[in-house]
Amino acid sequence: MELNLDRRQFIVGGSVIAAGAVMAGMTGCSSSNGSGSSAASSAATEEVAAPEKLVFAWEPGASEGKYENMRDLMAESISEGAGVPCETMTTTDYNVCIESVNSGKAHYASLGAKEYVELHKKNPKVEVAWVLSDGEGELNPVSYHSQVLVLEDNSEQYKQADGSYKLTKEQLEGQNYSWVELSSTSGFVIPSISMAKEFGIENPDDLGESGKFFDTVYFGGSHANAMLNVLIGDAGFCSVDDTGLAAYYNVIEGENGELGALYEVKAGLEAPFDEYEGTKLRVVTTYPVPAVPFVVNTEFVPADMNEAVIEYMGSEAVYNNPELFKDPSDKDTVTKYKQTTGKVRFIPAPDSYYDDFRKMIGEE
Repeated sequence: MELNLDRRQFIVGGSVIAAGAVMAGMTGCSSSNGSGSSAASSAATEEVAAPEKLVFAWEPGASEGKYENMRDLMAESISEGAGVPCETMTTTDYNVCIESVNSGKAHYASLGAKEYVELHKKNPKVEVAWVLSDGEGELNPVSYHSQVLVLEDNSEQYKQADGSYKLTKEQLEGQNYSWVELSSTSGFVIPSISMAKEFGIENPDDLGESGKFFDTVYFGGSHANAMLNVLIGDAGFCSVDDTGLAAYYNVIEGENGELGALYEVKAGLEAPFDEYEGTKLRVVTTYPVPAVPFVVNTEFVPADMNEAVIEYMGSEAVYNNPELFKDPSDKDTVTKYKQTTGKVRFIPAPDSYYDDFRKMIGEE
């Protein structure tokens, strides 16, 4: 069973400022798992009643209909570990997902790194449960990438003498830019901070307002819609991830997420993306991003139950399930996770994993 909440059904504190032609309730994110975690130990000092069922809240990007089987499999796995049913909650607004786990309406949630860091500061009971490992099954400081895409037809001007690609302040200033949303780690936070440092811009938030640095700023509300703004010609550039968005393109040159990679919009996508089948996009800038956290509210989940969930989520039964961790050559299964080495899995992560990221965004 799935619940579906949007902003009108769930009042939250704070709102995402968005400007642009396309606004949809989606934002990409990844996930992970393991056996034992800092989240489990911190709740040990208090008696927490075991819930009769768990609720897992998904951020908008993973709430799309095409991910239903993935969500169901994740809920089944959590239920197997916890020993109680797990219900899925889909959302159309990132703030709803955040406030759901903050309030205990949801016990677990998939959040971005920025959302987790800010929420944990506000509510220390919300902690990391698991993240997605690297190809060796280990915790890696770089989990995926934020990439800047342009239409291939426009990319030659950003090509350097050595064959690499680079964007300059002069090339970007006064242009139209497409972000995901202000709270998106890879779709705004990391690229805006990085650009501001490189270009000598005092306030990274200026990059999110039309008329400050860029002429017109668009917020797609999802990684796919941020890219759509480039495809339809409203924006010349977009900042998007290389994980969830990879379901929309084939890599025809280079490696996914790497500088200079060339993508082609896939066939068989739903409208309006079907109109752009075969359109090519080039990666002209890329930034590393830490693993996306799956979080738990330890005020509502007993430590022993959380430990059991984390242990099961890191088990072979989960990472060897081809419907959840699919083979990269599988073009039909829709999931956010790929089994590239036989070792990729969900693993526990301490809160300190995000300390460098905290420093980067000024949330120490």
